[in-house]
Amino acid sequence: MAIVVRRDSAVKLVDGLGGDFRVGLRTEKSRLRRSLRHWQDQMRRMRHLSLREQADCLNQMLRGHYAYYGIDGNIRALQRVHRAVECYWRKMLSSRSWEGQVWWKPFQQIKERFPLERPKLYLPYSELQAIATL
Repeated sequence: MAIVVRRDSAVKLVDGLGGDFRVGLRTEKSRLRRSLRHWQDQMRRMRHLSLREQADCLNQMLRGHYAYYGIDGNIRALQRVHRAVECYWRKMLSSRSWEGQVWWKPFQQIKERFPLERPKLYLPYSELQAIATL
């Protein structure tokens, strides 16, 4: 099995713990911005669904995103996507009615009831190193 480098990822030296460097993959900034715009568009379309349906759709999309981009060295981009999805989901919930905004405290209760998937590496460095052929 060989590593397939995707066009939308850049192979770079990734700063490891303790200052050592290793080869890893990072998502290109333009690809990340395009992905975030796509997330916003999807959340606008599903803003009037029930909370359960919204959480299920978002989790399905997050799982797919993490499976594709979840390679060691890319955890910051995954965390950035997760945080952006949380912020924009709250914004979309706030725009559902004339009632006003959903503040962070009620939103935290919504997230406890319908949690979003946390970022996960599907290909950690140990597995990446095992299949790498240079």
